[in-house]
Amino acid sequence: MTERPRPRTGAPRALVSPRLRLRPPAPDDAEAIAELLDDYDVVKMLSRVPWPYTRDHAEDFIRDHGDETVFAICLKATGDLVGICGVQPDDRRPKRGELGFWIGRPFWGNGYATEAAHAAIDYGFTALGLDEITVSCRVINEASRRVIWKCGFRFSGNGMIETVSAGRVASEHFSLDRSCWRSLKSWGEAR
Repeated sequence: MTERPRPRTGAPRALVSPRLRLRPPAPDDAEAIAELLDDYDVVKMLSRVPWPYTRDHAEDFIRDHGDETVFAICLKATGDLVGICGVQPDDRRPKRGELGFWIGRPFWGNGYATEAAHAAIDYGFTALGLDEITVSCRVINEASRRVIWKCGFRFSGNGMIETVSAGRVASEHFSLDRSCWRSLKSWGEAR
C-alpha cells in the first residue's frame, strides 16, 4: 500500500454540525466501518473500496487516512459511526480538493450525507484554503447526486471511472468554486 503524505497542519479535533460530529477515524472505528461496508449496495457506488470489505481493509484505511482531510461521521446523540467523508487535496493542483462521502445503509434517508458534506466543504474552503472542490458519482447513484446538488455543485461533465469493486463505470463530475460557495454561504441555513 502506498504511504500517504502526513497532514500539513495536524488533524482537527472535530467538525460539528447540528446532528453530527465529524472526527478523524480512530483504530476503534475499524469494526464499525467494516460492518457498514459489508454491503455491496454501498461498496459498488464507491471508487476506491474493495469488495468484500474486511476489518483488515478498515484498519489499513484508518492507518492511511487518519489525517486532517478524512472524517468519521458520528451521530452527536449516540456517538454511532454512520459513515465517512472528507476532502482530499489534489496533489497535482494544490488549491483543488475532491469531496468523498458514504453512509452505511442503516442510516440512509436521514440527510446525514448532506449535513456531513456541508461541514467537509466548509472545512475545505476555510481550513485547507482550497479554491475548488470536485466530486464524482456513478450515474446510477441518485442519492449521491441529490447530496451533490444540495451542496451547490455544478455539473461539469461525464465520463468513465475505474472502481475497485465494480470495474469501469459511467460517472458524472461536478465542481464547486470558492466564489459560488461564498454566495451559497451568504444565503445562510436555507441552503
